[in-house]
Amino acid sequence: MSSLRLRRGIATVSLSGLLADKLTAAAAAGFDGVEIFDNDLIASPLSPAEVAKRCADLGLSVDLFQPVRDVEGVSPRAFATAERRFRAKLAVAAGLGARVVLVCSNVQADAVDDPDLSAAQLARLGDLAAEHDIAIAYEALAWGRHVDRVGRAWDIVQLADHSHVTLAVDTFHMLSRGDGAEALDGVPGGRIGFLQVADAPVLDMNVLEWSRHHRSFPGQGTMDVAAVVEKVVSAGYDGPLSLEVFSDVVREAPAADTARDAIRSLAYLEDEVARRLPDAEPVAPATPRRLDGAFVELSSSASLEDLLGRLGFSIAGWHRHKPVVWWRNGGANVLVNQAARTPALGLRASPATDVARRAAQLGWSSVTVDRAADDTPLPGITSPVGIPVFVSGEGSDDWRSDFAEGPQSPGPSDGWAGIDHVGMGVPEGRLNEEVSFLHALLGLQASPLEEFVDPHGRVRSRAFEPCEGDLRLVVNVLDTTDARREARADGINQIAFACHDLVREVRRLRANGVPLIAVPDNYYDDLAARFDLTPDRVTELRELGILYDRVGDGELLQAFTPVLGQGFYLELLERRHGYRGYGAANAHVRLAAQHL
Repeated sequence: MSSLRLRRGIATVSLSGLLADKLTAAAAAGFDGVEIFDNDLIASPLSPAEVAKRCADLGLSVDLFQPVRDVEGVSPRAFATAERRFRAKLAVAAGLGARVVLVCSNVQADAVDDPDLSAAQLARLGDLAAEHDIAIAYEALAWGRHVDRVGRAWDIVQLADHSHVTLAVDTFHMLSRGDGAEALDGVPGGRIGFLQVADAPVLDMNVLEWSRHHRSFPGQGTMDVAAVVEKVVSAGYDGPLSLEVFSDVVREAPAADTARDAIRSLAYLEDEVARRLPDAEPVAPATPRRLDGAFVELSSSASLEDLLGRLGFSIAGWHRHKPVVWWRNGGANVLVNQAARTPALGLRASPATDVARRAAQLGWSSVTVDRAADDTPLPGITSPVGIPVFVSGEGSDDWRSDFAEGPQSPGPSDGWAGIDHVGMGVPEGRLNEEVSFLHALLGLQASPLEEFVDPHGRVRSRAFEPCEGDLRLVVNVLDTTDARREARADGINQIAFACHDLVREVRRLRANGVPLIAVPDNYYDDLAARFDLTPDRVTELRELGILYDRVGDGELLQAFTPVLGQGFYLELLERRHGYRGYGAANAHVRLAAQHL
């Protein structure tokens, strides 16, 4: 088997800052080449020749100059103007040392719907490009006036029948219009002049707005980018694999951070494509098939230990070498670490070393931890928002083997069922990176996006679950102008424990003085109207401050603490009859109560 390794490129429009800064960031991240975006060059004090030298000094090739707009499908009397403009842009491309120029399909209202005319005009432009030994890559924009599908663009390229007129393949333009990889059936790889890749979430909106504001790197959206790339590579294409991502996020994020995120996405994409090709070797070990929650690790404090005791946790053991205490309540495990600065998450996957190797191959940062020679390896990876994620294996690689158990520790079958899910706050600018971490590295699958009303903004929430296993993670983005953000701190901000009898547990917690949110009477009046609950049951829920939801036959009971001193809150819940959600109908009530 051979490794799949295409030249990795990125369009300068995919990075923030000035052109010189973008080039530096791309080179530092490990890209082989760049697409020079025309607007970036126009706004730069560097001449094309100076940009070419800067790229050469950084070890970057200039793979593409783009875009040249609206030079085909124009009326014959206007073509002379289009040709003059194209000549000027060819001179710029030649000065940059670019070997390919991207020509977009015409979007103007007066564009002519005549494939033969477009082909003849592209052939003429091909003659001009040939004088500079430059190829044209013709792209069907998803919002093109008459050419908005890759198949139609390919028809015109074939009609042009010119060695310097090729097809540009852009995964976003294809997939956003509903074209799959099969739209490229019969297109030889040698006639594909350039391959641009971008992912995106599925959104119901104008395709132009979707394209300019919501593209993402591969692995961060829901499009089958790998299928298109596999098709192109299988056809014989051997040019650059280049990222072209327009989004509000990349315009605001530091270029160096975006470039690192981008290069990871290409490594992930290459791995996905290699797994679909019969003779290619994957870039990294596969994502774990099964992922289970193991523990959460919290910073030590007297108030935390007091709370754990009142919640029903007991000391299960002490780490043999570190100031870490293991607390357990049935299947729920919490590590209290005197040296920890931020909450951490423990997962269980087998083998754990494969997750660590995958993280290294895809460019994710490992957690630096001092370990004794006989400590469990417990590899750790830092998520984009700074959450240390530790991966435990089985047998001698199980995290519990590092602890000497306490003599009176209750067994895992006594008490709560375990950790149901962990919520994490993510700033808007790091959301796509966090999605990439969860999906591309760990293989977690995203549920549909949900939105909730916050007293001072809105919360966007998306749950992630593995193909197999009990791990559930919920990513929350808070859009607010409220300065009081302690309730939604970035990083772990919610720990939800599952129990077998929530009514009994809430009675015990209240008797032990555990603080729980105050739920308004109006909520229970509405609850009685929405569901056919008996008056006695509604009264019981009201007295205990328990929230309720039902979907089909499934039922959910929830109780919440206020936001605690360490910036997170606790949830205790009971799922009945296969309830799979997270109580979306109750979210606005909980958010309001935690603001009081």
